Amino acid sequence: MKLFRRGTGIILFLCIGSFAYAQYDNNDIVEDWTLEDVEEEAPKPQHKERLNALYLQYSPGRYYTDDVKQKFNEFSIGYARYIQVLEEKPFFVELGANLKYSHARENGQNLDLLTFRIPVNVLYKFYLSKTRDIALAPYAGVHLRTIAAGKEENWKSFQIGWQSGLRLYINKVYIGVSYAKEFPDENKNPHVHECSVHVGYCF
Repeated sequence: MKLFRRGTGIILFLCIGSFAYAQYDNNDIVEDWTLEDVEEEAPKPQHKERLNALYLQYSPGRYYTDDVKQKFNEFSIGYARYIQVLEEKPFFVELGANLKYSHARENGQNLDLLTFRIPVNVLYKFYLSKTRDIALAPYAGVHLRTIAAGKEENWKSFQIGWQSGLRLYINKVYIGVSYAKEFPDENKNPHVHECSVHVGYCF
């Protein structure tokens, strides 16, 4: 009787072992449940470029005329729109507009200007983090400037210039420095040079 029970147990153990081996010997079933396959199917987070920006700018400017150099303190508010040129590269064309208030004091009198400017830049971002939330972006371009109010009688309204600069983007905020100068033209008066610092918010 004991021998019969022992034989029955051995047969039952062999049947269970054979069934388990047959289940794990099926390569299709094992591969379907590997952790590696689950990770490959998980979607990767996509970085979203913010294509609009509002910014404030301070510019100590120099206005050169035929016989004098006038210093101005200038404050600007502006908007920029980014157009991504290459889908796989962070290369952009930046279109925008800003309104600038300039103030100076000469011979006891206040000089005030209101200037409207349209800048167009090309910009490339060098990402400093894997999440692409931190980037350095050099840029350069041209601008069209018009003195909307406060100009002297002999000052021309429309002038064309160039600018270049560098920005540091941190998430939605950026800070930057730039230099701008107008193209030489003897018939244009005044001729403007300016350095600037600016801070912007992207959305």
